[in-house]
Amino acid sequence: MLPRLLVVSVLFLAAAACASGRYQAEGDDQPDPVDAAATQTDAAATVDAPVVPVDGPGADAPPSTVAPLQLSEVVLAPNNLELIELVNPGSAPVSLRNYYLTDVPTYFRLPAAGQTADVSDFIVRFPVGATIPARGVITIALDTTATFTAAAGVAPTYSIASGTIELVAGSSATLTNTGEPVVLFFWDGASDRVTDVDVMLAGAPTAANALVNKSGLSVDGPDAGASGTAYAVDAMTIAAQSSTPGSGLSTKRVALESASTEHQTGGNGVLGQDETSEQTTTTWDTSGFTTPTPGMVPAVLTP
Repeated sequence: MLPRLLVVSVLFLAAAACASGRYQAEGDDQPDPVDAAATQTDAAATVDAPVVPVDGPGADAPPSTVAPLQLSEVVLAPNNLELIELVNPGSAPVSLRNYYLTDVPTYFRLPAAGQTADVSDFIVRFPVGATIPARGVITIALDTTATFTAAAGVAPTYSIASGTIELVAGSSATLTNTGEPVVLFFWDGASDRVTDVDVMLAGAPTAANALVNKSGLSVDGPDAGASGTAYAVDAMTIAAQSSTPGSGLSTKRVALESASTEHQTGGNGVLGQDETSEQTTTTWDTSGFTTPTPGMVPAVLTP
């Protein structure tokens, strides 16, 4: 008969061996360094763009289907007064973390790796915890907070140059004085496609700054699939403004989107609406541009 101490030792070693085997078989433990390297290599072969992290409850919620956010004011010049303003016509605040704002005509390629922007263009993403209040507005200044405040007499909600909003692509953001596309879009950080929330052709963009037609273009984002998803057809009937606001003036939304002013369906917007079909000659001013009103909800947009 084996001594009691020896029996206990044998049983202990056997149990440890079984436990070790169970971890390896069930995957409860970290793989060894060789396996980890192989796993990372395999993942890299099937993922085409970095996954943007979800930052908290509601951060990946889709855009409101009741009262989507809308662009409400744009200043193209001078540089120290450039701004883009958003309005929330809904009765509840909206989390902005997965909303993006841009003047890059190829913004819709963001889910694929390697999205870039010209030096003076930008794609920005709202910071963690950012919200827009019910029936309220927020102002995004392109220049620094201090410079914009000195020029406008009121501080912006966010500033690209001051880094209070996340710059995803581009560097020294400015808007072209003659005009260019301004787009608010939503991306959950995983899907192949972005969702258009609002599109505006501010001023009279040149051909070099024209909105790009993404109809049928396929983008493969960082989701689990290895194939891309094609965008729906863009109507591309949205009109540039017949004139450009002069320096120190802004173009403003004068009517909210509605069934009579938008949209064709089957597009790439919220609920399949087509943001490139908005009748901006009705919903935005076309002449008689006035001084900017940052932070103020336009009277015509007040319920």
